Amino acid sequence: AAQLRNGDDVVMTVMEHHANLVPWQQYAKEFGFALKFIPITADYQLDMDAAARMITPATKVVAVTMASNVLGTVVPVAALAKLAHAVGATVVVDAAQAAGHLQIDVRKIDCDFLAFSGHKMLGPTGTGVLYGKKAMLEKMEPMQFGGDMIREVRFEDSTWNEVPWKFEAGTPNIGGVIGLGAAADYVRLAGIDRIAAHELALASRAIAKLSAIPGVRVIGPGASEERTGVVSFEVDGIHPHDVATILDAEGVCVRGGHHCAMPLLKTLGLINGTARASFGIYSTDADVNALAAGIEKARKIFRLP
Repeated sequence: AAQLRNGDDVVMTVMEHHANLVPWQQYAKEFGFALKFIPITADYQLDMDAAARMITPATKVVAVTMASNVLGTVVPVAALAKLAHAVGATVVVDAAQAAGHLQIDVRKIDCDFLAFSGHKMLGPTGTGVLYGKKAMLEKMEPMQFGGDMIREVRFEDSTWNEVPWKFEAGTPNIGGVIGLGAAADYVRLAGIDRIAAHELALASRAIAKLSAIPGVRVIGPGASEERTGVVSFEVDGIHPHDVATILDAEGVCVRGGHHCAMPLLKTLGLINGTARASFGIYSTDADVNALAAGIEKARKIFRLP
């Protein structure tokens, strides 16, 4: 970010999680570059025609999510990387919503950097992974300073160790990373394609059942589209937080609100946000039935027709 200046721009999508959006906002204020946001289509897909127009020689970074944590939309990051590299831009992928749910091949994507958090793929909190092309990492200056990231220290100056040690100052979260490794092994043994197929099947079933309930609208791609296992929905006449509270009393855990993607929800006109069910490898058909039954009970409590 420190290399960007006034006249440069960073291209993102309207679907970004706050964790990817807010840091770029702050850097934009500090260094004077502009942020641009690729819109989505009426069927909740990324507008690739708009992307082709918005990624220009002024674009220095394309920083995008791999999958929307609200909509379940899978972003064509490889196609975006091709557009970005054609104008010399760096590609940064936020894979926090995809890791452990979708196949990730950094070579096929051809991204320059990719990051994800451990707790989103069954690992411990406070852990994560940053991938970077070796040539890019070698050019970068370290972000933290301390033990083990140095090659030689003099009173006047220091030189840095090789990648990856250059970025690993101090004693790391050894126990957490061992736990993250165990989570990665679990996902690998379960089979990422099997996980993705299971979550998609449950999401598709949930979309069908929820869409059949009067006053319920699913917010996101249809069951026939490529998507992840998150299903956002609104119940006409009931605030998402009330939906979540009633479902909680029924033993069904959903999240209500803006899901750390407030600009997206406001863009869609969903000022109060949505309720969102998230399916994983551990979810079952019984969970889908309980979700639908809980929504029906919420409608009865609010005496909706």
